[in-house]
Amino acid sequence: MKKFLILLTVIGAVAYGAEYRNGTYRGVFVSGQETQVEVDFNLKDDKVEKPKFRTLFYKEQDYLKNKDLTKYKDEYEALLTYMTNKNVNEGMEAMYTPGDIENAGATIRASKVRAAIKNALNSGVYTPAK
Repeated sequence: MKKFLILLTVIGAVAYGAEYRNGTYRGVFVSGQETQVEVDFNLKDDKVEKPKFRTLFYKEQDYLKNKDLTKYKDEYEALLTYMTNKNVNEGMEAMYTPGDIENAGATIRASKVRAAIKNALNSGVYTPAK
């Protein structure tokens, strides 16, 4: 009986622990030969902190540098703002309906951002937390 209780305690601790290791994650979405989205974010207990785009590019247009594309850049950044301080899986799920995210708009390609985040998680921690 004592061993059974210890086993239950260990299983319970694992079930309530974080799914991902704390630290910095980086991921990309590539289409053709073009890196269109590259994200960088920190995870602490599966909550997203300090998300940012390292690359936001489409058809030779750099959304991060081209001032004429500021409107679109802001809509993409609204996705990352929405995810901040949320569980990473819940934040990615919300990207299936970007029109429901304030300031994001329904026309942005949230699937590319979601794919880059998933790539980061699948690749594992880039830099472990200190």
